[in-house]
Formats: sequence, C-alpha cells, structure tokens
Amino acid sequence: MNWFFDAIIFLFLISAGAWLIHVATSWKQIKNKQAHALLAVLVLTSWCIIFYGSFVESQRLVVEEQQIEITKAADHLLRAVVIGDLHAGPYRKEGWIQKVVETANAKNPEIIFLLGDYVYDDADQVSYLTPLKNLSAPLGSYAVTGNHDHRSGEPERIRQALEGLGIEVIDNAQIDLFQDTSLYLVGVSDVWYDADLQVAFKGLDVEDTVIFLSHNPEVSLYSTTYKADLVISGHTHGGQIRLPFLGSVSEIPSLLGREYDKGLFEYKNWQLFITSGVGETGPRARLFNPPQIDVLEISY
Repeated sequence: MNWFFDAIIFLFLISAGAWLIHVATSWKQIKNKQAHALLAVLVLTSWCIIFYGSFVESQRLVVEEQQIEITKAADHLLRAVVIGDLHAGPYRKEGWIQKVVETANAKNPEIIFLLGDYVYDDADQVSYLTPLKNLSAPLGSYAVTGNHDHRSGEPERIRQALEGLGIEVIDNAQIDLFQDTSLYLVGVSDVWYDADLQVAFKGLDVEDTVIFLSHNPEVSLYSTTYKADLVISGHTHGGQIRLPFLGSVSEIPSLLGREYDKGLFEYKNWQLFITSGVGETGPRARLFNPPQIDVLEISY
C-alpha cells in the first residue's frame, strides 16, 4: 500500500512543480494575475509542506528526555531509552536502523525498551534490523511485539530474529530486573492478537513496583493493568502528521482516543507514557512530529 501513497506524493510534487514553473515562465501572458498569484502561493505552500514532511522532517531523529516518578518514596533511578515503531521496510532500511542504534547508545542508557512493530508488512524485513545487535546497555535490551509484527504472519520469526540480535523478548512474561523484587519488568504481546496479561502478571501484586511494556496503549483498558505503576507504549506514532494547536490530523489507532496520542499521562492509578516512535506507515511523511527516541529517567 505504501506505493499508493508514494505515487500520490510524487505525482503531486511533479505536477504542482511543473505548473508553478509554467506560471513563472509565462507570467507576462497571464491575464488574471491576481487569481493566479493567489493560487500559486497556495500550491507552492502545499508543495513545500508535502516535500518537507516527506523528505526532510521524516529523516530527522530527535531525542526527548522525560522524568517519571512512579513511587512516593523514590530513592532509585533507572535511565531507560525507549524505541518504538521501527517499521523496517520500504521507508526504513538498515542505514536508518543504524542511526537509531547510534543515537540510543550515545544517551548511555542502563536499559533499552523496544516497543514493537519492527517490520512494515513482511517478516523478510527483519534483515534490515541487523544493527540492533549493537544496542548497548548494562541491564540489557527488552522487547515486545506489535500488531505489524503479527500482521506479517510470522511473529515467531520476528521474535527469533530479535533474540538472535541479543534482545530479550518478553511477550507475556515478567523479569525481576535486579533479582531483589525491587523492580519488575512485565511485557505483553500485541493486545489485538495474543496478549495474555494473566500470564504476564502472574504472582505480582499491586504493592510490587512494575514497569509494563505494551506496544498498544489500549492495554490500559484491561483490568489487570492496575498492577502496573508505569505503562510504556508506542503504536500511535503521535498521529504521524500533526498540526499546531490541533494535534493529530488522522485518527489515533487506539480505543483510548485522540487525547492519548503521545507523551506522559496520568491514567487511573498508574502513569502511561506513549512514544511517537521512529518509523512510519501509510504515507512516508511526518509533520510537526519528527521521528523520536525517548530517554526516561524513572525514579522508583
């Protein structure tokens, strides 16, 4: 489907550019100059926005830092890098993944969280993920799968590829990070497919300190999530294309709705953090919402 969006983008850029050149070169012969000038301004503005969103902003990679306190007596600190929605495929190949890895490592994380949607639409695209083997953090890198990984038809192949790159996949599982019950890491597979929160949270109680990884923030609608202190998700792309003051142009693909697009939120008795991710689906464009890696300073 990406070819359809690319065709529209390139067709517009070429045809609009050709028309603007025609207007400029035949300006003296144009009779209704005022109408043509107004139309030319609108077309040129649209051309610049589409070109910028498709080929400039989408190639930027920014890093945002966020402090999160998840317990009242917070005397420990965990520095985590969050990488969401790589979508390796037609828009994001090995070179981009390498850039993401280098940027993440430069932030000196103690731990790295990867939040699913590693491929665009085909499990063969895991070949672009090879640079992930260079991710470096003392406590390791942990991953959950997303809806695109399942939609590829071979989620297990993607899990195996990640494990082969030194990344621990914690779909429907939990990790005692420090082997002292001070902090648990829980993960689930995608909630649209085979997430099993009962298995993931087995043996944990509301008194335990829990960071919960789920590709889709819809997991916040599940009753078992009350055991988590912090939910970290992706999936929304922050809307991918946004406008100032208006937010996302498109609908957010989550039952939580447009209010929960990206950033940190208070939700019921836990905190919810949603990253806008580093990749795209549908159109290759991003606007007022560049690809983003997040660094979370988590106090607990």
